[in-house]
Amino acid sequence: MTDENEDLHDLLNSAYFYLKFRPRTEWEIRKHLNKKTERRHWSRDLVKKGIEHLKERGFIDDKEFIRLFVESRNSGKPKSAFVLTQELIRLGIIKELIDEYFVQKPQPEEELAMKALLPRWRRFSHLSKQARFQKASAFLYRRGFSFDISKETIKALEEQYP
Repeated sequence: MTDENEDLHDLLNSAYFYLKFRPRTEWEIRKHLNKKTERRHWSRDLVKKGIEHLKERGFIDDKEFIRLFVESRNSGKPKSAFVLTQELIRLGIIKELIDEYFVQKPQPEEELAMKALLPRWRRFSHLSKQARFQKASAFLYRRGFSFDISKETIKALEEQYP
């Protein structure tokens, strides 16, 4: 094996190990590999070649990452599309890709707010109506839900669990 092939092999091994723990964005992989190039003295072209190799084989796919990320978040701790967008941008996803995803698959914000607040509702049951509203709306606000959605969700829960 030539030095370049050996370096590419080492670079890909590093990338595969990094991908082993969870799916990654192209930006995360690029950042990881660029950090490794400082110690290993790999060229930037080699990093490009490695990333193209990973893309061709489906190990890096930002569109699929968005789908997995949103589904994962909504199944655990539901958040609004706004908060999810901010988190995805922090992970290096291009805003246009995120917007495209949310246009194709709009988030059921009311359902997500209900799913987020329902487990906490019992904690607020001993409070006055005003205090319960403040606590619940503050909780939903931290999850990125609008005031209108928060108000409707709280109203629905008050009717369901007076």
